[in-house]
Amino acid sequence: MSRTEEHLSPGFPRIRVFSDEKSLAREGARIFLDHLWEIVLHQGKSSVILSGGCSPRPLYEETGMLLKSWPMEQKDRILWVPGDERMVPPDHHESNERMIRETLFGDSGLPPDTFGRIKGEFPSPEEEALRFEHFILDWFETPGPHVPEFSWAFLGVGEDGHTASLFPGSSPELEHRRLVLSVPPEGGRLPRITLGYRLLAHARTIVFLCPGERKKSVLKDILIGLKPCPVQELLSLCLDNGRMPEFWMDEAAYDRSLDRHVIS
Repeated sequence: MSRTEEHLSPGFPRIRVFSDEKSLAREGARIFLDHLWEIVLHQGKSSVILSGGCSPRPLYEETGMLLKSWPMEQKDRILWVPGDERMVPPDHHESNERMIRETLFGDSGLPPDTFGRIKGEFPSPEEEALRFEHFILDWFETPGPHVPEFSWAFLGVGEDGHTASLFPGSSPELEHRRLVLSVPPEGGRLPRITLGYRLLAHARTIVFLCPGERKKSVLKDILIGLKPCPVQELLSLCLDNGRMPEFWMDEAAYDRSLDRHVIS
């Protein structure tokens, strides 16, 4: 099922298939941390965007366990930020920050201040989005109109094709050069803050986490049917930026029509 790079279609996202969700967590954590270690050693610091929701929990738990053995000097050089957050307090059961702190930060020894939090308890989403955008720009010391480049981004894929809190109906053209956006409530959905398309698309390594049979249909729709949706919008921007995103899935989410796009 594996393919070497020369067999892959140019311009098509890379796909890694793991035997099950446990294997994705275990092997994915090693792939991720090997990459992160090299960045910290050669560049002095690194930065990671973290997906929320349920899908990344096993991966973050495994990553946290492996990080225990890292020297504090290395741990202190990584910035971790959520890709999005609901406007709820950090101890709320729907808070992405709570999930990340319980898993990745739980027993890893990561310094708490290396997590750049979105203040979901803040009364004004618009003001908090602006504050968080300035926080990112200051950390990267980004000059002028340049977009910061995170080292790595973990993203999810919703069953409607959304990613982070970029939902159907959003588009890069609506960002008006903002990097962090407030997302108003709709239906039963809480107001949120999300990193925008341009910021996500500039991450150097972009991985969509897609375990479980419930992801199979939407992945086929997006990757084979080219379904218009936020994930598709983001993929186009990534390719324009010279990025080649990867989709990490298990056998339950995998469709054989994707066979020629699988990498080792």
